[in-house]
Amino acid sequence: MDAEATPPPGIGEGPAKVISVSLPEGTVQALRSKVGPRGVSAMVAAAIEQHLRNQAMDEYLADYQEEFGAFTIEERRAADEVWARAEEAEAAWRRRAAG
Repeated sequence: MDAEATPPPGIGEGPAKVISVSLPEGTVQALRSKVGPRGVSAMVAAAIEQHLRNQAMDEYLADYQEEFGAFTIEERRAADEVWARAEEAEAAWRRRAAG
């Protein structure tokens, strides 16, 4: 019996890898002033992960609309309402976590 191949890690998964990234000096100073020198990697990783997830969602939605047609006004409004509730819940969670 063949051993099944282990799938590659997904976004935000797997061991950390050290890479070199060049950023403008002002960006680095602003970043370090917000998160401290030890928080830079976590902040950069979180930003990149979010960006990649957003790109994946954009691709999924484009594929979906190509197959099933454009979203209706009602579907867009419903999605906007769900998104607004999610943002409100996240803001409340962040306030509780900070306080």
